[in-house]
Amino acid sequence: MQRRLKIYLENSLISMYFQDDAPYLRDLTRQFWEETLPHFEAYVSDIVLAEIRAIEDNNLRKGLERLIRKFEIIEITENVLELSNIYLSYRRLPRGDALHRAAASTGRMESLVTWNLRHLYKRGTQEMIREVNTKLRLPVPSILTPEDFFEEEEV
Repeated sequence: MQRRLKIYLENSLISMYFQDDAPYLRDLTRQFWEETLPHFEAYVSDIVLAEIRAIEDNNLRKGLERLIRKFEIIEITENVLELSNIYLSYRRLPRGDALHRAAASTGRMESLVTWNLRHLYKRGTQEMIREVNTKLRLPVPSILTPEDFFEEEEV
């Protein structure tokens, strides 16, 4: 049996599943969930769980919890915290984003899937992660959006 690739799902992706004010991204996210995600081993981290638990809208929180209930969970260990601090020493990022990157790296994910184009998907951030992880002999997860999983249609 062939091993399924491991992917880490970040909060912006998970919450987009219910974002009615962004129908194009919501629909792509749902398509990714139905057509692509079953082919992978999906992971989230304690950071994802904490962000979901902090949502005040009870229906939304429960919907998000149901959406990820079967996923593996990466613990935020001392190693994850140390790696996120290294990232932060190289580049100004929100701490949560550095933690997501560190969790995906220490969890040996092939990819981190996100809609966070502002920080996680940025080329400069990806180059810094590649440099740090290579020095530390850690895998370098690809940063992808759900859109990256779908082939472009020919015109």
